[in-house]
Amino acid sequence: MSLPSGESTAEVVARLAGTGQPADAADQVTGVLRREGWLEEEFADDRGVAFVVRPLRAREPAPAAGRRLDLSRYAVIRAEHGALILESPLASAEITIHRRELLAAALDPASDVASALGGLAAALREQLSLGGFLADPDGEQAQELRYRQWAPHELLFHDRSRLGYRGYVGDGFGGTWWGRAAGFAPEPADPPPYPGPRVGLAVPDFADRRQGEGSYFDVAEGRRSERVHDDESPVSVDQLGELLYRTARVRRVHEEDGVEFVSSPRPSGGSVYELELYPVVNRCGGLESGFYHYDAHRHELEFVQPLEHHAVRRMLRVASQGSTTGGFPQVLLVVAARVGRVMWKYEGMGYAVVLKNTGVLYHALAGTSSAMGLAGCPLGTDDAVAFTEATGRDPLVEVSVGQFIVGSSLRRRAEQGR
Repeated sequence: MSLPSGESTAEVVARLAGTGQPADAADQVTGVLRREGWLEEEFADDRGVAFVVRPLRAREPAPAAGRRLDLSRYAVIRAEHGALILESPLASAEITIHRRELLAAALDPASDVASALGGLAAALREQLSLGGFLADPDGEQAQELRYRQWAPHELLFHDRSRLGYRGYVGDGFGGTWWGRAAGFAPEPADPPPYPGPRVGLAVPDFADRRQGEGSYFDVAEGRRSERVHDDESPVSVDQLGELLYRTARVRRVHEEDGVEFVSSPRPSGGSVYELELYPVVNRCGGLESGFYHYDAHRHELEFVQPLEHHAVRRMLRVASQGSTTGGFPQVLLVVAARVGRVMWKYEGMGYAVVLKNTGVLYHALAGTSSAMGLAGCPLGTDDAVAFTEATGRDPLVEVSVGQFIVGSSLRRRAEQGR
């Protein structure tokens, strides 16, 4: 291991300290700095830098000697600027590998390639082990609940969408407005329209709502998820319109520095309001069945596809399975995100913001449904592929992120009939 100058890390530490301490003392200082995550180290030979270890936090104890080690199931390898970036939510470092053959050699130390590469391959394997990239295939990661409950992509997403020790807010993370710096125009608040027929929705009269619905406390305490609908008396178009109006309408739009910001009844990170609602109408009094988009700016429904479209039916089947009812809901609200509204501003955390905003919308829909006497239930599943097929939207621009079912309440009818 050497630095570009040819000095070892221990020699550099001793020189910078200027104490003239013997080499073993410098080695001890180097060991502490490396263990605590203070040293970014380059490993090189006569050809130049082979790989770089960038610490993220203090190291965990190395695996016991003699254990069979392989690449951890949580390790991820990606390409960037011609190099391989090796990362893991469980690792204490991020490793940039500039010579791809080194990785194969480090993972198979008995191979001919490893023998040919010699010390560099051995050094990379040591760093993989010390950094937490290697694990016993039959060890704790395969046996213990605390590991197995995390799918690799979920744990990586959790780790990478939070700051940690990768830098600071503004250093490639957070609201950096990187899109403006890169010369991209911001996405407008109003999405592209669909060419189908439009259905105007009535604006609800709120005159008697404060007396008839009770306080926020009453609504919150009485709220419950209801999956079973009263198909003898389905939800009406006016009720659906009121639900959309009270939770998702655009009250006003204002522009600052070329960016359109939105006001709506629910909160949303950055006031960009990237979420769109798409009602899949199965049974709704006064409204033809079909797949619609809610135009929150004009309080209208845009027809997108007929109910018989294969992708629309698939979204209904997924909702049926997710709600465990075995039947189609009266209305399925598909939640989609125009991700550019958020990701143009935020780095590293944009999709996490989208999902948090989805949770806020779920809460608004659930509470308002309960206040209106409707049966509402947020679902943990959705079908992003079916959404793309039904809408024709570019999935990198607008994608499904959630589903919410709503209809008339069979429970309420039963209680009223007592």
